[in-house]
Amino acid sequence: MKKIFLSLFILALIFFPDKAFSLTYDKKSSKGWVNYKETKMDTEGFFGVASSCLRLGAEGSYGLIQGTMIGYLDGGVRDFQKGIFECRTSIDSKIRFSITEGLVEFTKPYEIQLFYKTQDNIHYVYRKIDGKWYFITKSAAYADWSDSRANFKQRLANNSEEKEAEKLYNFYKNLDLSSRSAKIYGDKIYNSNDPIAKKESTPKKYDWMNKYNDNDIIPANSGTGFFINRDGILLSNYHVVQGCASVSLYHNGVKYPSNIIASDRTNDIAIISSSKKSNQYFRVDKDGPSLLEEIFVAGYPLGLQVSNSLKVSSGRVSSLAGFGDNYANFQLDAAINPGNSGGPIINKKGNVVGIAVAYLPDAQGFNFGIKSSTVNSFVNSNKINFSSPNMSEMSTKELSKLMNEATVFIECSMKVKDIKAALEKRDTKKVFYSEFRN
Repeated sequence: MKKIFLSLFILALIFFPDKAFSLTYDKKSSKGWVNYKETKMDTEGFFGVASSCLRLGAEGSYGLIQGTMIGYLDGGVRDFQKGIFECRTSIDSKIRFSITEGLVEFTKPYEIQLFYKTQDNIHYVYRKIDGKWYFITKSAAYADWSDSRANFKQRLANNSEEKEAEKLYNFYKNLDLSSRSAKIYGDKIYNSNDPIAKKESTPKKYDWMNKYNDNDIIPANSGTGFFINRDGILLSNYHVVQGCASVSLYHNGVKYPSNIIASDRTNDIAIISSSKKSNQYFRVDKDGPSLLEEIFVAGYPLGLQVSNSLKVSSGRVSSLAGFGDNYANFQLDAAINPGNSGGPIINKKGNVVGIAVAYLPDAQGFNFGIKSSTVNSFVNSNKINFSSPNMSEMSTKELSKLMNEATVFIECSMKVKDIKAALEKRDTKKVFYSEFRN
């Protein structure tokens, strides 16, 4: 990791040899280019004028220098980019901002690209398609791989390159580039003495609140939910929707307003009603999980900072009791991370045997779910009926379709004063967005 930071630091010195450009933190929606179509782009991070723009004669080109960018296409999220951006010549010979170091994830079809080094005007990229890593070189002067001037070359990665690609992917995936708490950017990568960049990279506690009023309602945290019938009824965790002024779900990149019908604080369950109806929904097992049963956890760990795609982890039920011998919960060894909360834990029949609820951050394999027997009691008490559980195992293709269509990303928006109160008290399981945790 130190080597990566050092390379980024050296890269910064190469890019900015003459002066430190003024950087400002911002979050905006604007027009951009995806597949040569002008479309919506959501950007967040540090903006300024890149020296590469000046070298190419694009005077006054102001754009995202480092941070995150989400591109949309045909009504849904097409790609998520995180890293350092510079001016490059596009295939239409126009100058546009393009990622030069960092992570790109495409949703349909799912693909990973890692731009990890530029040397002697050559870009070095790892690319993962259909589970296989490829090694790529291309000219760093051109943005488009299909541009004949880019001299694009690709081959299968060898074993050592595959290992390096996996390490780089995990590094970039967990690196916070865009929020005001991203101190490493203002202080280390750019090494800038510019007062604006310095101020933005070393904020005071809760300085993000200065631009809001106490009663302003803003997105605060996220979690996962899942449909249990065709009428738009979902389940999630109580702590995901706790204190929310409004709740929204995202399904295939589209936002839908939702309402909280009922909540059980003790067992950490919430029932949600949405305007979105789904023909695909989960059936809930009546008896709950069995010891050593193979299970899958579906959800959106780390929110949309990683990508818009559903993430699935697998494992087995390792104990029929939760933390502190809580028999309303059970333990599993499948990965659960912040953002997984409220997601379905299903067996090979596609039946929900639990709801993901918690993990122990300092221990591996100590993850917990709420038993479906507990869930059944609460839902039935609210006069909502389940469909009968499936009796036979589903194919991998059937499970994949069910999980993708019936699992949703949930976002909680709160009043600013309530966010601050929750952060001060530290009495909630909520995992607030990183820009608030400073």
